Amino acid sequence: MVIKKSQQNMDIIYLCKVFGIVFILFHFFVLTPSFAKESVLQQLEKDFKKVVITSRPAVVKVIATHHTTTQFPNNIRKMNVSQQSISSGIILDKNGHIVTTTFDFLPNAVEVVLNNKKRVPAKFIGMDDLTDIVVLKTENKMPFQVKQGNTKQIDTGSWVLTLANSRGSHPIISFGIVSGMEILPDRPCDELIKINTPISPGNSGGAVINTSGEIVGMLLAVLSEPHLPDPFMSQFPFPAFNRPGIAFAVPIETVKSVATEIIEHGKVRRGWLGVTIETKDFGVFVTRVNENSPAHKSGILPRDVILKFEDEPITTYTQLLRCVGTKRPNTEIKLRINRNGNEQNYTIKLGER
Repeated sequence: MVIKKSQQNMDIIYLCKVFGIVFILFHFFVLTPSFAKESVLQQLEKDFKKVVITSRPAVVKVIATHHTTTQFPNNIRKMNVSQQSISSGIILDKNGHIVTTTFDFLPNAVEVVLNNKKRVPAKFIGMDDLTDIVVLKTENKMPFQVKQGNTKQIDTGSWVLTLANSRGSHPIISFGIVSGMEILPDRPCDELIKINTPISPGNSGGAVINTSGEIVGMLLAVLSEPHLPDPFMSQFPFPAFNRPGIAFAVPIETVKSVATEIIEHGKVRRGWLGVTIETKDFGVFVTRVNENSPAHKSGILPRDVILKFEDEPITTYTQLLRCVGTKRPNTEIKLRINRNGNEQNYTIKLGER
């Protein structure tokens, strides 16, 4: 009797499993035929296009023009010469503020080309030399605002898109993988997003977008290996192609923070310590203290060794510059100093850089 009941239970379980499988197959092939007919790549392509379409209106083309007059020898005649630079920008808010990167020259005029191909003039608001961020302003109200992501949610291996402009009427779209966060010696104020993706001329100032369609960074710089001319290739009439580089992007949090400072104050207010240093094997060595600087007023002397800024150990010039530059003027900070073998703390009120 027990055996029969057990057998009946097994039969019921088996029938439930069969019914469940049939129901799933019916739902997959009958109720959702469009999905069943698509491959994984086709579905991925649709999602990719959706991210591009929703993000594209936030990215603009920036055209900077510089006009000069050249005088020929012996005052024969004058010639007007125009120099033009194309880069990308990101719409920051509905009031017409646009963030981009520094220009190769001081422009006489700046135009912005919107996604609908409309060209509008823009005026220069300000720039930050440590991050190379520039803020422009147009008189046009912008219906599209940045959908901001969180850079803390991207890490090594994260997938991102880069959306930027170049010559021509269509944007440059690339796909890449985040390699991690990196600090560049010439831009020490913040960690940059390191991306393995192809970058074209004019892409500087473009957007880095996560798979949710959120902007997580702005393209800033490209590092590439120096390309030595090839004697064999120089025999051919076509130009040599540059080697692919590694792209770096400013996190969107830094972009908005710097842009807000520029909009409100015309510049980014950064701390200033007032010392000249050298990096030695034993630490960061003070070689000179500027007179009447915050360091001078606090008692810092040449030949002091800076060990810590607040609680962060200091081993390089880049570290110290980043720590000081990310603080606001009049902020009190603590330095740990080694002077002639004795360690002591100094409280310093930073000046303005």
